[in-house]
Order: sequence, then structure tokens, then C-alpha cells
Amino acid sequence: MMTKIRSIQDSWLAKGILILTALSFMSLFGVSGYLSGTGKNRPIIKVDDIVIYQDDIISQYNQELQTAKNLFGDSLEITDAMRNSIMTGIVQKDVINAIMQKTAEDLNVSVSDELVRKIIYSQAEFMDAEGRFSIEKLRRLLNASGWSEQRYVETLRQDVEKQHLIQTPVENINIPKFMNPYLAQLENQKKVFEYVAIKPSQLKIDRKISQEELEQYYQDFAAQFEEPEKRDVSFIELSTDQLAAAIQPDEAEIKAYYDENISQFVIPENRTVLQMMFDKQEDADKAYAALNAGGDFYKVAADFAKQDRASTELGEVSKEMLIADMSDAVFALKTGEFTQPIKSELGWHVMKVTHITPKKETSVTAAKAKIVEAIRKEKAYDQASEVIAEIEDKLGAGAGLDEIADSYKVKIYDVKGLAEDGTAAKLPEQFKSLIASNDFVDTAFSYNEGEISQVLEGDSGFTIVRVNKINDAHPLDLSQVKGKIEQMWAANEKNAIAQEIVNDVTHDLESGDKLSDIARRFGLQFKTTAPLKRTDTFAGLNGNQMNELFQEGLGVPKLISDEDETLIIVPVKVVQSTATPSKEEMDVLRSKAAADLSQAAANQMIEAFGSNYRIRIKYKYLNLTDENEVQ
Repeated sequence: MMTKIRSIQDSWLAKGILILTALSFMSLFGVSGYLSGTGKNRPIIKVDDIVIYQDDIISQYNQELQTAKNLFGDSLEITDAMRNSIMTGIVQKDVINAIMQKTAEDLNVSVSDELVRKIIYSQAEFMDAEGRFSIEKLRRLLNASGWSEQRYVETLRQDVEKQHLIQTPVENINIPKFMNPYLAQLENQKKVFEYVAIKPSQLKIDRKISQEELEQYYQDFAAQFEEPEKRDVSFIELSTDQLAAAIQPDEAEIKAYYDENISQFVIPENRTVLQMMFDKQEDADKAYAALNAGGDFYKVAADFAKQDRASTELGEVSKEMLIADMSDAVFALKTGEFTQPIKSELGWHVMKVTHITPKKETSVTAAKAKIVEAIRKEKAYDQASEVIAEIEDKLGAGAGLDEIADSYKVKIYDVKGLAEDGTAAKLPEQFKSLIASNDFVDTAFSYNEGEISQVLEGDSGFTIVRVNKINDAHPLDLSQVKGKIEQMWAANEKNAIAQEIVNDVTHDLESGDKLSDIARRFGLQFKTTAPLKRTDTFAGLNGNQMNELFQEGLGVPKLISDEDETLIIVPVKVVQSTATPSKEEMDVLRSKAAADLSQAAANQMIEAFGSNYRIRIKYKYLNLTDENEVQ
């Protein structure tokens, strides 16, 4: 079972598409239009008593949707083949996670809450400007990515378990030196390939779609020919900037902020310092004498302290960064001067100042504008909760959107034809990102016609939405989708013709015919490559596909397909080079081989762990295969 999943995962499509963390089915046809068995949260994956349900997988798609929108925008088009590979990647990840969870339980491997906290608190992306952990920043980042705190913690815990059970045992695999000649031979081996490309898009269809076929497609793919529900809404946006603009801090507040945040406005004098260290005073005294005799500091450090240039350069320091006695001595020097030997707990030091950066101080007057802005923002965030409570009281008392807009002197904006993917027929461009956000769309589709939403909080302010009109989902007329059906039919016809040609070419190759003769019979362009190494490429193949080709024997055809074409490739000649790699090249080869072995070992460990459990995957509920389950 694991081999089956991994073979799909390693295909060209998985390698090329999984990096997209692509769009969810919901954004294209609606989940119910793609996944079968709607209305029931069916179990998809079972690893003994661990069950992963259909809703869990859909939720992962929804998380990936936001990431994909942020990366590629709404114009990214995902094909059926891409969706299948993305779904296969999620299935593989969930199966492996479940196996590792069961293995951790059986081996009594647990990750403490304290360790998880330490890891989270150490993440740079969750630190504030002062370098302290910020729970607010953590929550903002998780919310932007569509993650809950619980899911993030669970995923982090799983990663630590996998590190302990899988990565640590395999990370120190070494390649014996006697393998060097074999690695060099493999690296220098070249092969010549013959190939043809069969492209469905270039094939011709000798007939047109019949009325019966047209109607059958219309029935079979009805979910794709439906105009989804759309809504007309109005909203108001009250930003924290608006609240901040109304705040006028007095002089006492400004001075208090300045004093409390003095480090922002006063930068102490810094000095660039060289240092040499000794265990014994007599050695420090000899170095000091050599400096007094005109010796270069770097050369004296090398001769007397055995220090290289990097270890001699202490860098730029403030007075507070140095030990008391040392700081007084260093900050009493002029540029180019050096200290007498100074004793510390670490030994004896001789230090030289090479550059002085004077103290920089911004006065209260000069910093006033910046301070006022900071105070306004702080107070605006404090007031936001009060304003939200006030608005919700008004809503509870029956106030309408127009009344609330008048109260806070804000404009009402209209959105026409809002769809669940965040697109709209008409919208205010300055709020395009807000309207496309999950929170706004969910809010707009959670209320009935004429209802006003609760306050929707965001990073820059808060929003209130009113649903003006609901246009229910309805099937489009056959005449409206005829062109789309004809395109679908034509693509399927060309794919069927292409598959027939692939079958015929493969059959003739197995019968002993030459690929060049077969290509001539079918009108295909026949090509032969130059001698290629496995690190080379041709016809757009990736590294994994080239490695697979090099594993095939001479004369054995290999089929490599994507949605645009099928390549039929035959290795026809081996060219062995006698070149000897340099030491640097050999080191790279050994590192690559070690990495490959580590990955193979990790895969075998997962396979071994998985063999301890009953694993079932119901592909039919994901439309990935005709099989009911894989065990």
C-alpha cells in the first residue's frame, strides 16, 4: 500500500504540483461537485483505530486555498490531473502521520507540552520588535494561513516525533570510500535515447459531437454547468486608522512615552574593538610590549595569542556589553589606542579601538510626530473593543447599516454578484483583498437576505456586512454551455486517439520493430539525443524521470506522460567515460549518495512501521481510483 502511494507521489505531477499547495476543489466546482458521497462525513483513511474523515481532507484543501491565492492569485487554473496528485499528496501525508502516531504510542514516545512551548517560543516569526514571544503575532500568522492553534501544536508535535523516530536514526549514513570508483562510474555514464512525443492537442478529430453525446455530457457533468449561488451585499469598514486620527495625546503623554521607550531615541556610543586573550599575564605583557614597539595588532595577536583575524575582531560594542573594568578602559581610549593587559574571569585581555561611533540622541521635539503616531495606534487598539461592543449593542437594538454608518461617518460600499470563491461582478477595488478573504465571504454567506452581520474583526479594523439579495444556484441552459461541452468532448476524443497511438507504438516495439520505423508509419517526429549524463535532461524531463530512464535496460521502452503529451523513450546506447572526478566533485557525489541512502532508509522504516498496522484507504470517495480500498 505504501509503495503504491509513494510511486504516485514520486511521479512528475506530484513533484511539480505539490509545491503549489494548490487550490481546493471548493474553489473550482464546489466540494460536493467533485467528491462523491456528499452529505456524509465518510471515513477515508484508517490506520488501526486512527480514522481520518472526508471533512478533514476537505479542511486541508481549504487551508491550501488561502496559501495558493496569496501566492498565485485567482487566475491559477488547476486541472483534474493536478487535483488528483494534490489529493494523493495529502493522502500520503495523512497516512504517514497516522502510522507515526501509532508507532509513537506503541513505543511510548511522547513529546511534552513544555518542549512544544519552548519550540514555539523560539520561533523568530513569532517574536515582537523587542525579540519577545508574542501570542498575538502567532495567532495573526496562523489565522492568515488558515491554521488553528490546536492544529499547529499537533503538527509540531508530530514533526518532533518523526524527527525522533525517523530522521535522527538515518541522518548519519556514510558512504565507504571503496564506493568512490563506482559512484564516479555511475556519475560519468552516458546514455543515448530515441524517443517520440504524442501530443493530443495536435491530433485531428474526423467528426463532430452528436446531439446525443452533447446531452449526455450535459447530464454527466451537470455540477460543472451550474451557476453557483451569488449574493449582493453592502458593508462598512471602520479602520483603526480612523480611530487613531481622532486621538490627540497631550505633552505629558508624549514625554512619558519618550522616557519609557528611551532606547528607541537614544543610541549610545559604540566602538569597534580588536581583542587578544591570554591565559597568563606574562604572555599578555609580552604582547603589550610588542604593540608599544610599533607592532601590528593582527600580527601580534597571531604571534603571541595564536589568533586568526576573525577571532581577533570583537566587532562593534556598547559600554554595557563589556565587563565593568574592561568597558571603562576601552571607552577611555581614542581611535587607534590600545589598553594595558586587563584581567577578567576568562583571562587577560589587550584591546584596541579602531573606530568610534558617537552617541546619537533624538530629542522629544524631533521624535514627537513618531511618538504621537505610536500613542494613537496603541489607544486605537484599546478603543476598538469598546467601539465593537457599542456597535453590537446598536445592532441588538435594531439599528440598520445606514444608521451605524451615519453614527461613525463612514461610507457604505456595495458588492454585486459575490461568489463563494471571493470573486464578484462589481466591487470597490480598494477593498478587493478584504472581500476575497475567507472571513468576509463566510460572513456574507452565513446570513439571510436583509440580515446584518455581527462585527467582523480584521488586522486593520472591523467590518459589518448586510445581505441585500441572494441569487440561488441554478443549472445553466444547455445552449449556454454548449461551447464548453464541445471543448471537453474534443479534448477527451483527442486523448482517446492519443492513447490508441501509444498502445499501437508500444505493441510494435514489443514485437521487435524499430522506433524510427514505427514513427514513420504513424507520422510521428522521431528524435535521438546526444550522449547524456543522468544529471542532464531533454524534452523537459525532470531529475527523477532521468534517474528512472537510467535504470532501464537498453531497448526497454519507457512511457512518461503528463497532461500535454506522452513520451515513448528507448535507451539505445551506453557511453562510458573514463574521466576522474576532482576531490570537490567526489565530495558532492558522496553527499548526494548519502542523502539518497538516508531517504531510502527513511522510506523503509516507514514501510516497516506501517506493516504493523491495518491500513485502509477508500479512494472511491475521493474519485482517485476505482478501487474500494487499499490494504
